[in-house]
Amino acid sequence: MPPDERIMATITIDEKQYTVEEGRNLIDAAADLGIDIPHFCYHPGLAPDGNCRMCLTEMEIRPGQFGIVTSCTIRIKDGMNFRFNSPAVLDNRKGIMEFLLINHPLDCPWCDQAGECKLQDHSFDHGRGHSRFVETKRVPPKKDLGTHITLYTTRCILCQRCTRFCDEITGTSELGVVQMGSKSEIATFEDVPLDNKMSANVADICPVGALVTKDFLYKPRIWHYDKVDTVCPGCATGCNTTLEVMHQKIYRTKPRHNEAVNGYWMCDEGRFCYHGWQDADRLTAPLKRVDGELVQATWPDAMDAAVRGIRAVLDGEGDSAMGMVGSSMATNEENYLLHKLGAEAFGSPRTGLDRKPDGEAWTSKSGFHIDADKAPNTRGARDMLGAGSLDDILRGIGDGSIRGLYILGGDIGRTLSPEETDAFRKLEFLVVHDVHRSDLAELADVVFPGAIPFEKNGTMTNGQGRVQRLSPAFPPPGGAREDGAILRYVGQRMGVDLGGTDPAGVLEEIAGNVDGYVGLTYDLIGDQGAMTGGEGPSEAAGG
Repeated sequence: MPPDERIMATITIDEKQYTVEEGRNLIDAAADLGIDIPHFCYHPGLAPDGNCRMCLTEMEIRPGQFGIVTSCTIRIKDGMNFRFNSPAVLDNRKGIMEFLLINHPLDCPWCDQAGECKLQDHSFDHGRGHSRFVETKRVPPKKDLGTHITLYTTRCILCQRCTRFCDEITGTSELGVVQMGSKSEIATFEDVPLDNKMSANVADICPVGALVTKDFLYKPRIWHYDKVDTVCPGCATGCNTTLEVMHQKIYRTKPRHNEAVNGYWMCDEGRFCYHGWQDADRLTAPLKRVDGELVQATWPDAMDAAVRGIRAVLDGEGDSAMGMVGSSMATNEENYLLHKLGAEAFGSPRTGLDRKPDGEAWTSKSGFHIDADKAPNTRGARDMLGAGSLDDILRGIGDGSIRGLYILGGDIGRTLSPEETDAFRKLEFLVVHDVHRSDLAELADVVFPGAIPFEKNGTMTNGQGRVQRLSPAFPPPGGAREDGAILRYVGQRMGVDLGGTDPAGVLEEIAGNVDGYVGLTYDLIGDQGAMTGGEGPSEAAGG
């Protein structure tokens, strides 16, 4: 709700008055005030459940009389009065922690959740410091729940975030609680593994390390990683993500909250797609064709070969003989510079867009959407290039009006169709940006080694029209370069100045020249993105 439409309420917390939004959950309202109410079962992306009892607080139920309530189930109303740190509240918290730890193993030194474990944190802040339990702890078996998730049952505190996620978000309901009393535990139904399209989110929301992804078992401790906020390259939804990186290697991808795009979640395909990019046999130096074979070259040699070949095509057939193909894997800034290079250096109106065929679309019960377009920037590339497909380029090659082509590649999942392969073989000269020796690169006369999405700095526009920022997790390997830098270098060799090297500066130029992007800046986009389509700064920032 916009700030000017919110109804505010005055409440009292430990004899101090605060003004907060009416109707807001008490835990969230307190967090906005910098007050932490300990909790396990509550998650802002799920319906309140109140089963862990850790968030118990005192609320005035009639003048001068207080009763114990669960904070997660309370909605703010004007005049409410709470005690967060009364003796009764503190004693209840200690009691709850003691019960939760009765069967919990003392395996913190080797638990994968160490460093981000709410049970560990709350035990330190609210526990008794010792245990009165002298009986034998219950040790239920570890469970393989599905493709991505393992359950360490001994660590589970039955907060039921995972079961509620499968009920409320995916609507697949694979998880439930079996047995009764102290024998209760999380389990899947018989012959129904936890294999929904968003299954790994249960590990993100598990507060105690009971549910873990098999992908992140036995990895370095979380405090060793650099955290990089960026956007998932898996589809046109453009989920906001945080990469956890060490020594130029991605170890984990987690969703980053953006209510307008992905909420608190992401799909498994996007979460684990970094393996394909990271495991690719990367190009680390340019290639040029010599006597029919692609051989490694220095950057100056490869650039000389590219410029000679392009000029030969232009001199032989006129400006229109050189075509340009952008990429839905490239940033807005890179596609814009490609279009500018074509217009100013090649004089070429022939521009196409390369994108892989659509895949499966899927929408969860809660509305989380996996787009059929499996590229992150198809909409942005079309906006920058004014192009819709590769078909016009293929027709131009077929009728002989296009004899040379400059292609932004870089999609490790893209394969050429037989028709595309035949068409590209007819070209007199082909320049390709790519990240590995793809079937497209194998047809090229010059190959420039580019950057994968996790190495890019710039913006992409998702399927909704929201412009979002990418941040590089690490630089490209070896002699590979960001595609924008390569395009500027080619422009210089062709006698054209494409501008500075800062993507923020290119975005300012885009904002002045591309319809729907008026007024957009990096500051305006921020970490939540900004919508396209406006005719001025206020509309461009909407959404």
